[in-house]
Amino acid sequence: MTLSDLWVLLKQDLTQSYRVSGAKGKRTKQKSVFRRLLLPIAAVVIGVVIVWVIVAVVPLVGWDTLGTILSDNIGAGSSLFNVLLLFSFIGSIMVSATTVGNSSKMEYLMTMPISLRTLFLEKTIIVILYSSVFFLVIGTPIFIGLSITSTAPLAFLSVPLFVAMMLVISTLGVSIGGLMGLLFSRILAGRRRLKQVGWFLGSTLAVFGSIIYYYFFFASNGLGDLFPILIQIASALGLTSGISPGAATSTLSLGFLVGAPVTISEVVLALIYGVVAISLVNLNAYVSETAHYSGWLTSGSKRTSKTKTPVLHETWNPRPIPGFTFNTATSVSIWYNLTNIRREGRVLAQYLVGPLRFVAIIFLGLFAGGDIVAGYTSFIVIAVIVPFVISYAVSFAGYELVYEGRNLMNLQLAPLSMYDYVMGKIYSSAPFALVASTIVSIIVAIIAPSLWIYIPVVIVSAVCINQAAGGIAANAAAIGGDFRAERLVTRQRGAQVQMPIRGWSMLRAQLLPNLIGFTGLSIIMGLGVFFGPLFAYVVLVPFGLICLSLSRHYARSAGRKLTQKEASDYL
Repeated sequence: MTLSDLWVLLKQDLTQSYRVSGAKGKRTKQKSVFRRLLLPIAAVVIGVVIVWVIVAVVPLVGWDTLGTILSDNIGAGSSLFNVLLLFSFIGSIMVSATTVGNSSKMEYLMTMPISLRTLFLEKTIIVILYSSVFFLVIGTPIFIGLSITSTAPLAFLSVPLFVAMMLVISTLGVSIGGLMGLLFSRILAGRRRLKQVGWFLGSTLAVFGSIIYYYFFFASNGLGDLFPILIQIASALGLTSGISPGAATSTLSLGFLVGAPVTISEVVLALIYGVVAISLVNLNAYVSETAHYSGWLTSGSKRTSKTKTPVLHETWNPRPIPGFTFNTATSVSIWYNLTNIRREGRVLAQYLVGPLRFVAIIFLGLFAGGDIVAGYTSFIVIAVIVPFVISYAVSFAGYELVYEGRNLMNLQLAPLSMYDYVMGKIYSSAPFALVASTIVSIIVAIIAPSLWIYIPVVIVSAVCINQAAGGIAANAAAIGGDFRAERLVTRQRGAQVQMPIRGWSMLRAQLLPNLIGFTGLSIIMGLGVFFGPLFAYVVLVPFGLICLSLSRHYARSAGRKLTQKEASDYL
């Protein structure tokens, strides 16, 4: 490994990520100068604003007061920096494994006259830079502003020390997380079902974690109740220890900032962590190289059986939908959609459990409202079903249509109607809308037994809203979908994964169905409550017909647009 090879790879990756200079190549999409320079300009503007605010505000407070506060809370700073270390660790657990497992790209890069270990080292360094760039953009101006207002003679030394120690913290977190990810992948290698169960559970826990965050946000004391709990957890994990990486970072950077004495042992501790970080990042590259050459992380790898068993592949013949009669194109589309999603535990969890976020926001807002909205609880519970079924429609009919990607080439050549295929995508979300609306209806009947007569109304309305939303989402996907997007993506350069449906198309896919759903359900339930249940059932008929008509109209429009897609849109 040579530093020149590493520098060439880093320069290439960073140039392609930010594209500050003009992109080259006939098929490369050229961005405007403003868009290429937007992120660097935004970072500089944010930094300047932070420095200006600190320089203007600190004299009003008085540096003596602020310096005393900082001196008394150096231990709290240790916990904060250790939390940043934890974020880097969690965010990089699967990065090394997916990078190593991306054998097609690695084998392409292996044609370069550069060692594979250098390639993996460069990928790890890129992840380190992306893990720390946000904290550096925010934290560095803070230390610059405080150094300007500080009375300590060596205050400005806190700035380079903060930057250096933040890179050490990110390196430790990313390296340890990468090694853990490789270990987990080694355990799960060839065990696809176990891997998908892990993805499903992990994604589900992430959803419930966000719900817990919403709870503390809507609690009476806001997020103030959350911080004591986090401090207790940090203490239990040892994040408040005086010999932790966060402690070394806090002692050096804040110590020079407030003029506190810095001992030799603290400097030695920081140097030790720097050496450990460099050693771990090289170990990560070595293990990644070994893992790649062993082949157990390649996509679709299987464990070798002692007995040779012939593998027979039967012709895939989708079963007819029980109780319904569809043509072949629609039936194939339904079964392909459901089978494809079921195979990806992470996607299945996001599609099925993800809408619980909407429920959490609505219910927690209901609790925060107190007695004012308590009398409308049952109707608010009914309203929850609208964003729920719309989320299913957008996921199954919108996202999955975009994720067809290169398969569009085969669909355009196949003797089938794209309208029928799109309708299959829309129909595939209906069973989930039916189950979700049934559960909500049962909850409503328990809360308000007088509303049991509206259970069929709620269920049928929810399914109809789901179908209308599916058609709108499919049309939005055909118009503004990024057909090059992939369902499970970890970008090699750390760039953010783009939404499969972008811009105004995504906004329309969300707003228009919600407008239709909330308006229609409000009118139906309002007429039923004020004039009798019979009126609700009467109005349900035209509302259902309107929703189904919208579904077919937008699906037909989506089918026409898909047949007109050029190969450059998805290749």
